[in-house]
Amino acid sequence: MTGAVVATRLQGAGRARSGRSGWRVGMAWLGCIAWRNSFSWRGPAGWLRRVLLVLSMGLAGPAAADPLLFSAASTGRAMDAAIEAYGGGVTPSYAASGILARQIERGAPADLFLSANPDWMAHLVTAGVIAADAPRAILSNRLALIAPAGAAPLSVDQVAAALGAGRFAMANPAAAPVGRYGQSALEALGLWDTLGPALVPTRNTVATVAAVASGEAVLGLVYVSDARGVDAVDIVLPVPAAAQPEIRYLIAPTGAGQDPEGAAAFLDFLASDQAAAIFAEHGFLVVGRD
Repeated sequence: MTGAVVATRLQGAGRARSGRSGWRVGMAWLGCIAWRNSFSWRGPAGWLRRVLLVLSMGLAGPAAADPLLFSAASTGRAMDAAIEAYGGGVTPSYAASGILARQIERGAPADLFLSANPDWMAHLVTAGVIAADAPRAILSNRLALIAPAGAAPLSVDQVAAALGAGRFAMANPAAAPVGRYGQSALEALGLWDTLGPALVPTRNTVATVAAVASGEAVLGLVYVSDARGVDAVDIVLPVPAAAQPEIRYLIAPTGAGQDPEGAAAFLDFLASDQAAAIFAEHGFLVVGRD
């Protein structure tokens, strides 16, 4: 595996914590890559694999102190707040659910996986990485169209005029759950033929909010939780209930991490009233409480 590929995979792992914990996460993942290729130890590539494996083994002890959470990008701000309330001690990495699921399948040492797409959780169950009875629904969400701050609320009939010749931002339907949910909702509202041709696909909802906030896109579609508390954008059209797809975030331990006890303790916290209040404050619907 080339250095460029290694770097790309590390970037795809999402926004991991910086500093020592982020370094441990990166080295643990590099170690997984080295282990997966350990059948070939000859030549320069084999030398690199040996070095990476030794480094990852040397860091295995300290890394076990913090369970590693792979979580959908849309949960980032709320999950950071939950981890802070928990007292820290959890290392999160945020990206699109599909990217994270593929990395777990390839050996990334995540202790927990929180997916915005039930299909990716089912994929890991089928692959034998996650026990069939382990996933549970923890959160839900709603969709909304956003515009730069100060924009007037819109009705469905006003969307085309508001877009004009501008661009529409949404996470790529081929890669991100919110993109698939969004396309389904827009088709149900009769808006996909208007907004689809103007689509500028983004990596995730965080990037969508940034595109609208900067004025690069006139409109965007995100989860309500992504727009909550962001001064630079306003929700201009919540997706009506009739067009709102069912959205469920599933969480499960993977069995591939180094701190199953710490992961179980954090799972218990996420089921608490304190965590529920944090997620509700950030615009999520808490399953069993909505």
